[in-house]
Amino acid sequence: MTFNLRRAFPYILMALGLSAPVCAAFALRGQVPEWLLAIMAAACVLEWFPLHLPGGRRFSASVFCYVLAADQYGFSAASAAILVGVATSVIRTGSRRFTRAHLRRLLFSLGAHQLALAPTYALLERVPFLPCLFRTAIAAVVFEVVRLIADALFLEAKGRFRSVLDALRSLHPVTLLIPASLASLLSAPQMEWPVVLPTAALFASFAWLSRRQAQLVDECESARQTYRVIADHSADLVLIAESSGEIVFASPGFLSARGVTADALIGCSVLDLVAPEDFAMFDEWLTPEGADGRDRELAMEIGGARVDVELRITPIETHSATRYVIQARDISARLRKTADRVREERLEALGQLAASIAHEFRNPLTTVMGFVQLFRDQLEELAPGAYAAMWGELERIKDVTDALMVLAKPEDVPHVACDLGAIAETAAAVCQPLALERGVKLACGPLEPAQVLGHPGQLRQMFVSLLRNAIEAAAEAQGDVSLSVTATEVGAIATIQHAGEGIPTSLSARPGEPFYDTSERGTGLELMVAHRIALEHGGNLEVKRTTQPRKTVLRLRFPQGNG
Repeated sequence: MTFNLRRAFPYILMALGLSAPVCAAFALRGQVPEWLLAIMAAACVLEWFPLHLPGGRRFSASVFCYVLAADQYGFSAASAAILVGVATSVIRTGSRRFTRAHLRRLLFSLGAHQLALAPTYALLERVPFLPCLFRTAIAAVVFEVVRLIADALFLEAKGRFRSVLDALRSLHPVTLLIPASLASLLSAPQMEWPVVLPTAALFASFAWLSRRQAQLVDECESARQTYRVIADHSADLVLIAESSGEIVFASPGFLSARGVTADALIGCSVLDLVAPEDFAMFDEWLTPEGADGRDRELAMEIGGARVDVELRITPIETHSATRYVIQARDISARLRKTADRVREERLEALGQLAASIAHEFRNPLTTVMGFVQLFRDQLEELAPGAYAAMWGELERIKDVTDALMVLAKPEDVPHVACDLGAIAETAAAVCQPLALERGVKLACGPLEPAQVLGHPGQLRQMFVSLLRNAIEAAAEAQGDVSLSVTATEVGAIATIQHAGEGIPTSLSARPGEPFYDTSERGTGLELMVAHRIALEHGGNLEVKRTTQPRKTVLRLRFPQGNG
């Protein structure tokens, strides 16, 4: 087709559309046959209730009315039937208000039908020898092919001829044979109503079933889209697996947050997602007996990360085999919250116990220390060095008692602006004798002035506790300890480093756990006290371990404070 003809084609269709009313007027002049009126009425009904075909396409059986009118009453009568049928179709699919766009669409549709009617009418005139059933069916196919091609050329859409082939492919033989049989029976010289009526009922049933089937398909598609949206945006993982464990569906919502695509899991075994320690238990659940729909907890490994999930496995029976729907919900945050609550309850209970023990120890300890000081000279005469050893151990008991008091209910002390660097320097001076005694070098610097808001006494106790713990750990490894304070734009950072094994990587998140320490001789109270004081001052304590060289780094962060 040349370019000029392609541009002129819409105007040709419009001219052919204008010819339809003229032909209809010519056919309806004078006395109109009753059967022609019946055919026109049937065309309106069939246009209003089209047949629903697979793929969402619709097919109007009114084409057989056009063929029947052309075969019985000629070209003009068929044009009259086309005029009322196309007008009904435009009214059915349009809005209540008739606009110029509707008129233009009506003329183009009439033109396509008139163009299809010409070869159809010629075919009917040339093959009168064929049985009426086959002649009607072939004429209907020719009419529909020409009309579809005309619509495709008018729309100028990509893949238009492929769409024509798809539309013809969707025409099931039953779609043609039932209405063609009814049309051939109606066109017979002597109609046999015992045959015509059952055929008409069969055609009506077929039309109703096609409409009902289309409704069910739409409902299924709507449900599928709804479930797809839920699966795509759900925070839970939804898997469908065969009885062998092969994954056939995976919801992308849960996986995309972990950098894994759903396609990467399709075809894999669901057992590959289960942590090794829970493999045997999950293997028992993925059975008809074990898949009881109850919630269970296990660990999964997705995208190289371990995820604690709450799992529910439900069996579904299909026509071929049993499948399993696996719903997994990430409960890592809930477990962390539960662990934090348990930890807080433990710390609260420990604080109450610590306060009780500290009060019970403080009074006898004060008495013992007083008498030891009173009999200092006698002790030196009886056993030289005994006083220093006794006094050192009593001081250690006093430090433990003071640490237990910190774990009790925090005191309501006012916070003032203080220099964290100066406080750290004072704490280092207090711990210097212990470092000399243990043979550990305590290096300080830089200790920059850094203003924070807090209680100087508690901050000093925090540094003393951490430095003592570091010195004990460094003495075991025959290493050194360093202390530094750095001022930042948002606060201050204090860093304590010491040589040795320190805290294992798996336990680095437990600086506040009771009775946990980085040295063999410690009780764990030093870190616990320091962690509690840091939290009360709006800061936090981080513990990290390095292997090259082997050392432990304790980093304290505090917000900036002004007096």
